[in-house]
Amino acid sequence: MDILIVEDELLARERAKELLKKKFPKGNVTEAETGKKAIELLLTGTFDLVLLDIQLTDITGFEVLMEIPEDNRPPIIFITAFDEFAINAFEVKAIDFLLKPYKDDRFYEAISRIKKNNETSIEELINYLNNIKAVERQNKGKINNVVIKKGNSYYFVPTSSIKYITSSAYYAEIFTQDGAKHVYRISMSDFIEILDDSFIRVNRSSILKRDEIDKVISEGMGDYSIIMRDTKTFNLSKNYREAFLSSMKIRNKQ
Repeated sequence: MDILIVEDELLARERAKELLKKKFPKGNVTEAETGKKAIELLLTGTFDLVLLDIQLTDITGFEVLMEIPEDNRPPIIFITAFDEFAINAFEVKAIDFLLKPYKDDRFYEAISRIKKNNETSIEELINYLNNIKAVERQNKGKINNVVIKKGNSYYFVPTSSIKYITSSAYYAEIFTQDGAKHVYRISMSDFIEILDDSFIRVNRSSILKRDEIDKVISEGMGDYSIIMRDTKTFNLSKNYREAFLSSMKIRNKQ
């Protein structure tokens, strides 16, 4: 097997190489960190398989394939952290689609499709993604760390160190007790679901650690301000007021 790994993350490339070595100990693995390098290799070389990340630093995996004549494309297995690309992946007849973080057996299942010379159907894809989401739902409320990616490294931020979380477009900004700020791609609605009961949402864009709340001030007319131990202030919105006051054992006189 001559295999090309197109992946801009070093750790992801190393893991794929390790798994491939177990399956094909005599195989030849070539690496490309960018889409442009991948295009160059695909136009000048011959490969039995390409593991292609969709979100590369320069261009997307789809843009890579646009430069390769369809009749010259080797079998493709797409790899990505975001399932919204899945349907597009199968429009270019991918052998399979791996959603990060994938397990070893799922990786080998995808590899086995090369020998069978078949492609994953849309129905199989939908079932796969639904199973992933079902597992995620079962595991909600159980995380102890938030995994933050910076460059080629992954950092583990303990939820116990978080003071509060605010939203910024499609990302959540996590503020910790050591004064650091981390950016994490997740919606606030999804984030609160995987955090334990030590966190509480106070408005559309803010999640607070209960133990970090210093005081709650009634501003009159049913309005409340929440002061954190570091003096940061948050507004308690109407939609979350009743649940917050009840949870914090504060009697609402309005």
